[in-house]
Amino acid sequence: MTVSKVRDAAKADADEKGPDPAPGMGDIEELPRNFGLLSVFAIGYSICAAPCALLLSLGVIIGSGGQAVLLWGQLLVYFVSLCIAASLAELASAYPNAGGQYYWAAVLAPKSCRRLPAFIVGHLSWASAVCACASMLVALAEMGIAMFSLRHPDAATPTWVTFLVYQLINIVMFGLNCWESLLPRLSRIWLTISMATALIIFITILARTNDKRSASFVFTGFTNLTGWSDGIAFLTGLLGVNWGLSCLDAVTHMAEEIPDPRRNIPKALIGTVVVNALLAWPMAIAIAFCIQNIEQLFAPPTGLASLSLFLQVFKGSTAAPLALQALLFLGGLGAVFGIHTWQARLAWTVARDGGLPFAKYTKSIAPAPYGVPFWAHVYSSIFAALLGCLYLGSSAAFNAFVGSLILMQYLCYSICIVFALWRGRDNIPRGPFWLGKYGLVCNIVTLAWTAFALVFYSFPPYNPVTAMSMNYASVVTVGFAVLIAAFYLLFGHKRFASPAQIDE
Repeated sequence: MTVSKVRDAAKADADEKGPDPAPGMGDIEELPRNFGLLSVFAIGYSICAAPCALLLSLGVIIGSGGQAVLLWGQLLVYFVSLCIAASLAELASAYPNAGGQYYWAAVLAPKSCRRLPAFIVGHLSWASAVCACASMLVALAEMGIAMFSLRHPDAATPTWVTFLVYQLINIVMFGLNCWESLLPRLSRIWLTISMATALIIFITILARTNDKRSASFVFTGFTNLTGWSDGIAFLTGLLGVNWGLSCLDAVTHMAEEIPDPRRNIPKALIGTVVVNALLAWPMAIAIAFCIQNIEQLFAPPTGLASLSLFLQVFKGSTAAPLALQALLFLGGLGAVFGIHTWQARLAWTVARDGGLPFAKYTKSIAPAPYGVPFWAHVYSSIFAALLGCLYLGSSAAFNAFVGSLILMQYLCYSICIVFALWRGRDNIPRGPFWLGKYGLVCNIVTLAWTAFALVFYSFPPYNPVTAMSMNYASVVTVGFAVLIAAFYLLFGHKRFASPAQIDE
């Protein structure tokens, strides 16, 4: 049965049940609905995993504002993230679709020009997911090498070893995402591991640190090792805490694998932010109390801030710090697992509308016992692997790509919101989750934060600026957008059909 026939059948069934508030595809069953609310929330939480993400990005945070960013900057990021999640939740409730922002851009844009923005948003969203995958893969690979180096300080660990670990993790997580029936169970397992990791680390470092820092150091301290003014250092340091909540749209792409997506997707979105905030802020306080020496966080033998923190807590011991770091590694694997699920759904939704090369294959769903968009999954995983090859050639170029992921995501969210405001919020079908005038406030906050991120998340991390320390994330983001638009104008427009046009 073709996609169009499936959609027609779903619409006919919806007509018998009552009017559909929007022409979304959340009720179409091209994929089995094996996920429940907890399983989808588990994917959202595991990808963000903010308590663990704070430890992984500690090297960025502690030198760019330090305790001020870790505690107070984090609260600002959570407020903004809640507004972003609410904005996405309104759209997900009105237009449940595995394409998420790709689909929303199509249905909200003016009919005369909806194909190009939908094409750009779809590909930018997918590219950001692949960059997020690469970001976590290299973080885990470097973490594994740091743990090995601590036990074997004389052993050589050239870049190609990190590259091999990167590719090995990518292959394993690809394999775990090939059976639809296992995904909900595995997502709940990763949720348990991620939460348990945060709880164990929180309790352990507080219990083992005898010489805790003063309250004034924790709540009023400020550290600036960037060379910028304190204000610029604080604003650029927000990137570190924002990293853990940079993939909020992930759960929206599960809309066609969960019952009642109009209600459950908004619940998973808001729950992802709220639960991460409730767990991460106490972790931030614990980290600040337990830091003994800021400069030593970046020192050999590990060069990894989280592992150096654990070494400071367990003075003279390596076994316990390695055990805590291994738990953090396991939590990171859960993030990569969820990202693989997310990026495959994004690629699949673009492919089924003719937006990807080899669409005949990438739009297909593998037969039982797999039941997943297998070739879309292969397509995305290959690009994540190729980014790893870029890391092997130039770490600066690799960092430019992964640094662009937040900018691309926020741009895609904002494009959808701009189209929604242009159309008029009163003209958007209201799903079960609708905030009225408060939703407008959330929309404005999201747009303002996107403008902020485009400026300050593009700042070089250190001053004076060199060719190696320059932040090229904005260049990569613009480059992606230009290349995608060029691809559409030269080739894509011949076979790409906007999902909104297919639904009409």
